[in-house]
Amino acid sequence: MNKLTIFANFSIDSEERFLRLKDSFFSFRQGNIDNWVINIRGSFREKVKIFFATHITTKVDIFFYESESGWCADTINLIPYIKNKIIFFWIEDHICIKNINHFNYLIDQIYKYNIDYLLYSFFHDGKLVDRAKVTDYVSLKNLCYFDYNEKNYNKLDFWYKNKSITHDYLISAACFISLDLFKKNIFISSNKYKYNKKLPFNFERSFSEKEILPFRNGILKEELFVSIDDDHGQKGYSLISRGKYPNRISREELLNIRSKNYDVYNLDFVTKVKKWVRRNLF
Repeated sequence: MNKLTIFANFSIDSEERFLRLKDSFFSFRQGNIDNWVINIRGSFREKVKIFFATHITTKVDIFFYESESGWCADTINLIPYIKNKIIFFWIEDHICIKNINHFNYLIDQIYKYNIDYLLYSFFHDGKLVDRAKVTDYVSLKNLCYFDYNEKNYNKLDFWYKNKSITHDYLISAACFISLDLFKKNIFISSNKYKYNKKLPFNFERSFSEKEILPFRNGILKEELFVSIDDDHGQKGYSLISRGKYPNRISREELLNIRSKNYDVYNLDFVTKVKKWVRRNLF
């Protein structure tokens, strides 16, 4: 039986985020999971630890890292505890809408076809499936995949530009990801300064950050997880917008709570860029 390591390094800083974490957890916890590697930040970290101690029956390692070195450096400290070839990068405000047999079946498919990366949420009517058709892709019953090499990268780049469509990310956080690709990406990410280093966003790779290539890219043919409150640019997309999750607090309020603790952008980096522009262009 193929099994996962569940990885998370999240901030739980309000009662609402804690409630959403619980709902997300219960939506997939019975999957083929071998161990959990969880770093908890935020004011609710002790409550979350108690919740996990009560409800996780397999091996779990829990940490409270939040060093000045930042999210990536803290995550690197967790790597020795990851026991499986495939990792589920858990985002606490996404909920599995399929039954657990389907979840486990997809895990087996990821192993069988040596898929390095598969986005599990933000399905958006299968737009990524349509885009994969311009590559040398393989189509299966529930997913398709292609090797994200230079050849297929260039095919997709041409397609995006020809359609005047914004490029999708190469790597997003809400994913199944191989341990090898995870390690490669986290070490690259530790040298990225797009965002505040205490936040996870530097882990994600835009289309232009192709130093992460090559890897085998999987794409779902059906929705698996759905965001609770993020419409992600598509009206009516999230569970709250669909009327399938209680709207107890607005997305804006939650983001305001978080913004009190973290500036999203790396202010030191922004300052350096502004100085460079003034020095070289004016």
